Amino acid sequence: MTMLLSLMLATTPVADTLPPMPQDLTSVPVIEGWLGRKISPRWSEDVAKLYRRGKCRGAVPYEGSNLLEIDVLFLLSEEGKPLKIAPVNANCPDVENFVSRRILNTLGNSFRTKGQVVTKPVTVDGRTIGTTRKTADDNRPAGPVWMRSQVRFLWSDAP
Repeated sequence: MTMLLSLMLATTPVADTLPPMPQDLTSVPVIEGWLGRKISPRWSEDVAKLYRRGKCRGAVPYEGSNLLEIDVLFLLSEEGKPLKIAPVNANCPDVENFVSRRILNTLGNSFRTKGQVVTKPVTVDGRTIGTTRKTADDNRPAGPVWMRSQVRFLWSDAP
């Protein structure tokens, strides 16, 4: 993966004191309920074309089709705006650029912002017993923070 190609800056000005990109994905919090996980399969045909043209790898066979799952790191501002987007395992510069551009252009406002309510289940011994409600203000970071999610693409090469 080429880091220069995978990092795209949004139009928002960025301060010089940004946190460095994490190297260990497991240490990065997941964006719960991010709309991109539901929307990204709609882009599968575009990704399939780029994948076939480029020197790409990483898609795996899945029920007679090809499945490509890409982990994505997002550097989000305090307001939930993406400052940087980094697809970390696309193994294809064209797909990395496409994913970054598409997220910025169509999903740039899909990250949790100030005042948005988040409902999470409360479980005891594996059983859901209720829910908790928090607003984004309850756990909003004091500065830019790295978060992660995943986009998925599924296509068939069958005629």
